[in-house]
Amino acid sequence: MPGYKIVVYPTDVIYIYDGGIAGFLTCVHESFYAKELPLNIVSDANYEPSLYKHKFVAADEAKAKTVRESIARNISKRALDLTDHLLLCHHEKKELALLKFLITAFRVGPKATSMLGDKEVSDVLAMERHMLGERHLLLGFIRFKDYGGMLGAVISPKNFVLPLLAEHFVCRFPNENFMIYDKTHNAALIYQDRKLEITAVEDIKFADESEEELHYQNLWKSFYKTIGIKERLNPKCRMSHMPKRYWINMVEMKEFL
Repeated sequence: MPGYKIVVYPTDVIYIYDGGIAGFLTCVHESFYAKELPLNIVSDANYEPSLYKHKFVAADEAKAKTVRESIARNISKRALDLTDHLLLCHHEKKELALLKFLITAFRVGPKATSMLGDKEVSDVLAMERHMLGERHLLLGFIRFKDYGGMLGAVISPKNFVLPLLAEHFVCRFPNENFMIYDKTHNAALIYQDRKLEITAVEDIKFADESEEELHYQNLWKSFYKTIGIKERLNPKCRMSHMPKRYWINMVEMKEFL
């Protein structure tokens, strides 16, 4: 319902939270009810001591639920999806940008996500596009290897896209056991015995590749080279469609690094 106005006033306090979705939504609740727009919102893992005042906002599931329901009811389901998506992106100012968007969105209602001329809206939509774009690329760039009945893959994304990759690969390999290890965020998506889990990990050491696996890797590399047209080779065009930062985890591209 448009017209649900949130009144906040700029302050010099920094909110610190646990980095989770419930923690951020609790920060939104704190901002609205304390009527203060914080200078910044950062996770405890990224907080660097400064001369500004800080406030640790502990995650509160009840408050988080209230905020989620209010976003869906007073703004739109699209705004709620945008909130979930933005918290997965790597931008260091994502929390503050999202809070400013929500303040605007509660004021104007469902049309908020289509207000492309509004900086607070365009900023969060740009962050979401970058994150979803990376997710789209990884759907094609992930390379699995067979480790004795368990498929394993390594990715190094800028954004935490594992939750958005899960449904695609579960539907693609419903009868397989597989794991996707995110080196950037020290997390793993594990699908085993038809059960899915995303968990934090320190490091993963995969077993040595079997002779059969190496054989199939060589076949794949030969196929990649064979379908290429030497006379039409365009490295710049290839890198625009297949950014070089993904090559390290792609069997057919490692030799070009």
